[in-house]
Parts: sequence; structure tokens; C-alpha cells
Amino acid sequence: MTFFAAYLIKEIGLSQAQAGGLWALVGGLSIFCGIIWGGVSDLLGRKYGAALAYLTLGVAYGVFAMGKSPTGFYVSAVIFGLTAWSIPTIMAAAAGDYVGSKLAPAGLGFITLFFGVGQALGPALGGYLADITQSFVGPFLLASGVSLLGTISSLYLKSPKKDEGFLMS
Repeated sequence: MTFFAAYLIKEIGLSQAQAGGLWALVGGLSIFCGIIWGGVSDLLGRKYGAALAYLTLGVAYGVFAMGKSPTGFYVSAVIFGLTAWSIPTIMAAAAGDYVGSKLAPAGLGFITLFFGVGQALGPALGGYLADITQSFVGPFLLASGVSLLGTISSLYLKSPKKDEGFLMS
């Protein structure tokens, strides 16, 4: 998200108004992603919901980096907008599944610590890559790759066991 507008303006040559319009599209669509991805994870389970969300994010980042056309940017913006907050939504539900309703806030706080580390390191690494390559394509492809790694990693999540004492609320 940090480099969305900068990439469109500096590297692609869109105006600030055009880049802002695409970002507004992302923001408007993101209003619905919690409902969408909460439902997906309820239907498929947290493991498959998270894997699908990471896969979708990976596709959005990849299309944004490689689809250097207005169509590609709009496709990426729509996919990303509908998926932007999917992982926090799924992890909030997973926290309740794994540690029960009484400890869910603490579980979500622990998960959020790692979100924060990623949010602090990601832009710094992305900016560094953009500086040394003189392009934002590398950081977006790295984000895509990390998301695809998240896809694979999510498939290794174990289902919570409902009969264990610490999971009971």
C-alpha cells in the first residue's frame, strides 16, 4: 500500500488524480472485504480461507507489478480492494477458534504484534529494493512472492481441537 500511488505516478506516469481514483476504488471496495472473507473462512475453514486470501493478494500484487495497462491496474485494484483486510479478519476469527472467546483478545494481540513487525519492515525493505533497482516492480513482486509463501504456509495450519480445555470458552 505504501508504494501504490508512487508507482502509478512516478513509474507509470499517471496523474495524481488518476492514482487517487484507483486508490479510492481500493478503499471503497475494502469496506466489503471483512464480510466477504469472514464468510469465506467460515465456509472453507480458517486454513483454506487464509490460503485463498493470500493467493488472491499475491495475484493482485503480481498483476499490479506486471500488468502495466489501465486494465491491469483496475483488475489489481478491484482484487486487492476486495481482499485488503482479509487476513486480519480471518486471524481475528482464528484467534477465537484456537484459544476460545475469553482469550481471543490476547490471541489477536499476539498475532497483531507480528502484523506490526511486517508493517514496519515491509516498507523499509520495499523502499530499499526500489532505490537499488530504480523500480517499484521488484517490491511488488516480492510482496506477491511473500503472499504465495503465506498461501503455502496457511495450508499447514492445524485445525483447533474443540475437546482441549484451553479452547473452551
